Amino acid sequence: MFSGIQVTLMGTGTSHGIPVIACDCAVCQSLDKHDTRLRCSAYVTKKDSDGAESHIVVDTGPEFRIQALQNHITSLDAVLLTHGHADHLHGLDDVRVFSHTKSCTELEEQKKNPDLVFQEDILPPLSIYTNKETLHSVEHHFDYVFKKTQLGGGKPRLQLVDCSCYCANNPLLIGSIQIIPVPMWHGALATVGWLFSEIADDGKKHSIAYLTDCNIIPDESINLIKNTAGCLDHVVIDGLRPKQHETHCSFDEALHYGDCLMARHTWLTHITHDMCHEDIKVYIQERLSQYPQLKRIVENGGTVLPAYDGLILRTR
Repeated sequence: MFSGIQVTLMGTGTSHGIPVIACDCAVCQSLDKHDTRLRCSAYVTKKDSDGAESHIVVDTGPEFRIQALQNHITSLDAVLLTHGHADHLHGLDDVRVFSHTKSCTELEEQKKNPDLVFQEDILPPLSIYTNKETLHSVEHHFDYVFKKTQLGGGKPRLQLVDCSCYCANNPLLIGSIQIIPVPMWHGALATVGWLFSEIADDGKKHSIAYLTDCNIIPDESINLIKNTAGCLDHVVIDGLRPKQHETHCSFDEALHYGDCLMARHTWLTHITHDMCHEDIKVYIQERLSQYPQLKRIVENGGTVLPAYDGLILRTR
């Protein structure tokens, strides 16, 4: 039984997704399943040796319902948000199923035994962790969640938490997963990357860094990851396209940050339809000589590749 951290990339596409609506380019018409990309989201799980499980989602874009069904998400302990743009936030209402007053199992039990009485609010509100700016976006775009409304329709029960109180010396703990927010910049917008860590059976710390929607990762954040991660098994970095962009890393900028972080495996995400999956692999291979740390890692069995929907990353 695997007891480390597992991160499933439920979506690896940019804000349009791939295929893009009304686009007939070669990538959007591709039959390669790696070229079909939902909007960026990740599902983080950990099953401990005692059987306890943790379930976390990073970002709830407009396809969250589809992603949750595809990845069989049946339980959720927390949602981590990178920022408040539509492609990362606007599926948030669909987490309401995880904060219903009665679970499906409990409803079935009540049908079998009508005399059974359940507490009205059996589940606590679902915690949403992010920075202050994104919390304001949630309150604005989902204002109905936080005020009295008419009965019917249902709405999620959420608890908004400012992640700024968590740091290397005070990580957020969800089950046995240690989580540290990583400050980044998405143009002029402050965004949050996330570092997931665990202490393995050998006593060593192993980590996975998830760093999307950014074009600048400050030196302080690079050092935070390097000084805190222990064994950095995977890093997932925003890598939009070959050409530079005002708010996203280009492929080469993502490779630069990957070279600084020196993870065993580096993955590019938030990819647009400018280049197909196989051509991105070639692009990376042709440029590896410019990034000595990444080149050395690949020569020693590591990888530097474009991510794809359904990719599963594991610590250790």
